[in-house]
Amino acid sequence: METTNYFRNDVMIKRPYIKAEWLELALARPVQREVQDDDGRIRHWVWIEELGRHLRVVTLEDGTTVHNAFPDRRFTP
Repeated sequence: METTNYFRNDVMIKRPYIKAEWLELALARPVQREVQDDDGRIRHWVWIEELGRHLRVVTLEDGTTVHNAFPDRRFTP
């Protein structure tokens, strides 16, 4: 799985508990997917039982390069 420098150097330092398999699940089987109007990045949401909430994974326009990931408290499917 490809990731941006921002993801590797910032996101994973702030959120080291995020697992690669969660990211892969979000990309393969999201409960919802949405393209951001401003920059074309794609948001993918997946339910993570271990977190007790949805994880939002943001990819670049290609839909595969992970740029950001975080538990999304406000998401409702």
